[in-house]
Amino acid sequence: MKKIMMNFTYTLVLGLAAILLVSCKAGGDNPGLEYSPNMYHSVAYEPYTQITDPDAGRWLTSIEYEDGHAEFYNSNGLNPYRMNMRLPAPNTVSRNKFGSLPYRLPKDSLEIAAKMVSPFEGIDNKQLLDEGKALYISYCNHCHGPKGEGDGKVATGVTVDGVERSAYAGVANLKGDAYKDITEGHIFHVITAGKGLMAPHGSQISPEDRWKIARYVKTLQK
Repeated sequence: MKKIMMNFTYTLVLGLAAILLVSCKAGGDNPGLEYSPNMYHSVAYEPYTQITDPDAGRWLTSIEYEDGHAEFYNSNGLNPYRMNMRLPAPNTVSRNKFGSLPYRLPKDSLEIAAKMVSPFEGIDNKQLLDEGKALYISYCNHCHGPKGEGDGKVATGVTVDGVERSAYAGVANLKGDAYKDITEGHIFHVITAGKGLMAPHGSQISPEDRWKIARYVKTLQK
């Protein structure tokens, strides 16, 4: 009798395990059993479209939101264009944290750019210079060299197996007489739009970081 009960217990345990395994099976449109399904099936908010049916996704979960809509509903009733992205107010232009407008001076406006005042004007602290130095090393050192003397690896070349390669003559020596009096606005504009051999870096470096580099270059020139 004891042996029969043990066999029955084993059979019952195996049967329950089999049922649990089968219930977890997923395939086709059946995701199986999931813990907190709304965490797995998060609703993606598209900027130009909305799901306006409040019952969309009710089959997925029994969760009721405060306003009674189902899982997939993501409509913004405040937007008359039925979009999640809000349009800016008419005739407005975004500004950065310094209150500056987007930089739109064309490449041939160097004389105008040279008169621009840095947003860091009057600020002279170690953190600003350290950040400018780190950015200079990342973006400028390979051409202009660590001291701005135009002797970076791109300008002087490197020797590989006894042969000098990668030479790119004509990189500006920022400590030379032709550059020692340029303003931070001048440097900012050249970094942004490029000049001569230098390609524009406006798309790679944020305006704030360009001003930090300009400040650091002026410290090198001292």
